[in-house]
Amino acid sequence: MHIDGRRLHYFITVADQGSLGRAAEVLHLAQPALTRQIRLLEEAVGVQLMTRTTRGMVLTAAGQAYYKSARQLINDADSANKQAVRTAQGAKGILRIGFSEIYAWHPDVLQALQTYSIHCPEVTFKVEAALSGGMIQRVMQGHLDLALAFIGEPLEGSPLASRHWITDTCLLAVQETSPMAKKPPGRLADLGNENFIFIRRDQSPLIYDLMIHHFHERNFSPRITQEATSHNTALGLVAAGLGCTVIPRSVAEQRLPKGVWLVAVPDLDVQMQVDLIWRRDQDMPVIQRFADLLCGSGSSGISTI
Repeated sequence: MHIDGRRLHYFITVADQGSLGRAAEVLHLAQPALTRQIRLLEEAVGVQLMTRTTRGMVLTAAGQAYYKSARQLINDADSANKQAVRTAQGAKGILRIGFSEIYAWHPDVLQALQTYSIHCPEVTFKVEAALSGGMIQRVMQGHLDLALAFIGEPLEGSPLASRHWITDTCLLAVQETSPMAKKPPGRLADLGNENFIFIRRDQSPLIYDLMIHHFHERNFSPRITQEATSHNTALGLVAAGLGCTVIPRSVAEQRLPKGVWLVAVPDLDVQMQVDLIWRRDQDMPVIQRFADLLCGSGSSGISTI
């Protein structure tokens, strides 16, 4: 049987008001028209749902049973409407986000997560940590909805969209007992004899190539003696006295391993544009809401890559 939601609403209103006249006023409907709608509902159900008495309209036993189910249907429909609206507003759902460990501790990221959580407690965050190379692949494959990553030069026809977050620079991380902690090198070329710790290329090819190109432009060929799979691992090796490494300046926003110092090198002036990326065919409300919180609500920051 087809369920007419309008007639259910009329029936519930009459039952709640206990009077056809009062219900007609509430519904802004002529009483004869309302009476006809109740009759048509009863004909569709096949039993009498209401009876007129000196006290007004009273539910029959069948009507009482029908009222409970009708009220539940109306409540469920209202709940479904509200859930749909909240989902469309980015206030409900699951958001799978990827950050490197460096940026997971950045104040902007923490503030965005906190604000989103306070205002939209029905949104669940699932956070992964990896470097840009892994993050880009995870987003492309649909395993992540969003990620902060260095994407290099835009590629025409890419399925990814992005919004600019920050442009990061780099510092040199050294062990606190190293002479460089008190007297930083004047240029990268001065590091030629130092043991160098570097992130493996397969972890983030774009950043690896960017840094190597930057070094070569400044007549510096690093003597790589250790390789790491993350910035935190590289910092741990520095703390153990196994060499020095370059690290995004944003690492200063988190607690460093004991024994690690960060120093500036004048010609270590590479710039890394860090963007929030997502698939254009997965442009969900929760994605745009988080992007607005982290990167600002201006549309001018959105691009395709």
